[in-house]
Amino acid sequence: MENSIHEQVYIFFTTFYGGIIIGFIYDLYRIFRYYSKPKKIATFIEDLVFWIIVSFIALFILIFSNWGEIRGYVFLGFVSGAIVYNKLLSKIVIKILVYIVKAIIKFLKILLDILLWPIKILANLLYRPYKKVSSEVKKIIRKVKRILKLPARIVKDIKKYTKFILQKK
Repeated sequence: MENSIHEQVYIFFTTFYGGIIIGFIYDLYRIFRYYSKPKKIATFIEDLVFWIIVSFIALFILIFSNWGEIRGYVFLGFVSGAIVYNKLLSKIVIKILVYIVKAIIKFLKILLDILLWPIKILANLLYRPYKKVSSEVKKIIRKVKRILKLPARIVKDIKKYTKFILQKK
């Protein structure tokens, strides 16, 4: 199928925008990895998911723009779009996305504090009586242990003094 120059320019700019979209998704992925700090296996899985998503986007753009035909200018469009995004927009977009993520994290912390507030109050109300009961129980346990050791100490003292008394005779 022959494409006119107008169609080729349209396809090039569509793939150029696709490269920008892929660059944006890569920045999202970088921010996600920064905050999640994955281990080796999780990194492998995340990389795989990233490339599957990027492949679907590229395939969708190819099918949408030129019925899936692969030409040299298609690759050039994707690569140049990703490079332009990386050089011109990436730093700004990352700052904006980090700001948004920090705001979301701050909001979630506030929401969590609000949701846990009744539990904290209940825990503080129950802690003082628990501490008092706990200290009283510990005192009782120490007294019981002391009382239980008393017969053993008496037997030990009786043996000691009987030996001492028997030796004097």
